[in-house]
Amino acid sequence: MEIAQHIIASTFASCTIIICMLFIFIGNKFRDRYINALFFIFLGVLVLLTVNDIIEYYFSFGDIYTPWRTVGSAFSYILRPMVLLNIILILLRREEKRNFWIIWIPLILLTFFVVTSPWTKLVFWFNETNNFQRGPLGFMPHIISGIYMVLLLFLTFHFSSKFDKLEVTTICLASAFALIAIFIEGFLGEKFLTSTASSISCLIYYLYFYIRQSKKDELTDVFNRQCFFQDTEKMKSIKTILIMADVNQLKEINDTKGHSEGDRALIALGHALLKASGKDYRSYRIGGDEFMVVGINKTEEDAKTYIAKVVEILSKTPYMAAFGYAIHNVGESYDETIKNSDAKMYERKKLDHSESRK
Repeated sequence: MEIAQHIIASTFASCTIIICMLFIFIGNKFRDRYINALFFIFLGVLVLLTVNDIIEYYFSFGDIYTPWRTVGSAFSYILRPMVLLNIILILLRREEKRNFWIIWIPLILLTFFVVTSPWTKLVFWFNETNNFQRGPLGFMPHIISGIYMVLLLFLTFHFSSKFDKLEVTTICLASAFALIAIFIEGFLGEKFLTSTASSISCLIYYLYFYIRQSKKDELTDVFNRQCFFQDTEKMKSIKTILIMADVNQLKEINDTKGHSEGDRALIALGHALLKASGKDYRSYRIGGDEFMVVGINKTEEDAKTYIAKVVEILSKTPYMAAFGYAIHNVGESYDETIKNSDAKMYERKKLDHSESRK
């Protein structure tokens, strides 16, 4: 009875989170099927980890060894770093995941040593009285988990920008708590900490991705108008530069070639802005064909360099855009800065139009 009470009390939080996450996943899927699949796999790994911990804990009582203890411990060692690996796979973009096949090697090595451990006794084994024995590679699962955690934090910073400091801090804290839970379990023998911490991490990562997705313009994949005003509100005390852009002759494209062609022109500009942005700029669609780019602590020369990159990218497409920029200094109104960049963009449009008629 005491064992059952301890299991219920220890797994209640993780089970609650997993069940809630299941309904959240079903009702709020991402547009990217690859990300959806990885989150469902993540959820499945958490379910396996929780069930396995319950089975292993139950068979840890008693003075007689049963093979289920070996099976449970083996799965326990493999599933813990697999949780971190799954988050890493979620962070990697679809087009880049092929370049990171090497991240599977630590888990594959761990699986080999763990599965063969009952005979080699390199990682763990149990004696006849059901006591756990740690081998010379006994801390290998924790070391590999640490390696995955370092890689996870690196990728989190790698894919983040200067605009995402709070989000990145939250993710790093969640990841750190999951790693601490893994080490506490390893050194102190406490059960169910990893499954609970991993479930919380799964929830935080999902919310991060979902909130980020809700900030995106569905057509062009740049950030949307609401996100623009949220970000500029947070950056009032920072010197920034605003770059406005819109597609040339979009109305003519829509009237002569159809709105689907107009959408392709918008997508081309959005992708060009994103490709040129890196971590220093953030791109937004604030109107029909109007885009805004914000650069933190950038100069006029930086703006000109950025625009040149976008123009170069667009030159490989059938479309082109007009640009205007204005520096926003601390204490100034963003509305005024937007008007200035807008005015410069239309000056450029008029100049381009007059040159094209000559």
